[in-house]
Amino acid sequence: MKNFTIAIAVLLVMASFTTNLTNSSSTVLSDFEGTLLESAPVMENNNGDVTVTFTVDENVLVSSALIGSSNEIFLVENGDSESLKTVTLDLQPVNGMVKTAFNNIYESNYDVAAMDALLNASEPEKRPKGAIIWD
Repeated sequence: MKNFTIAIAVLLVMASFTTNLTNSSSTVLSDFEGTLLESAPVMENNNGDVTVTFTVDENVLVSSALIGSSNEIFLVENGDSESLKTVTLDLQPVNGMVKTAFNNIYESNYDVAAMDALLNASEPEKRPKGAIIWD
């Protein structure tokens, strides 16, 4: 009985991360440690309207752009605060597929608003990526 209860609990947890109800689905992106993200990003497809929702520090600057076939999301560290903010961005499909990736730029004794600092910033080892494909 104990194993059955554990199996049901695991099944419910797994079901809470992925749903497929009337052309809706969601995907939780993993490997966000080592980035500026405070929570795992969640990509949602609601009848072809795809969004990604994530949490960052209140002082992190967030921007996005469609580069090639990927919706690139740029996170720029701009100091620390005691607060977090939740950000939801619309993602654009290319050829029936939506791809996204997070680019993190860390503050390291430079003015994060200066273009020179952005060009010389290094990319973290882990970079969350995801894709939703539909017909």
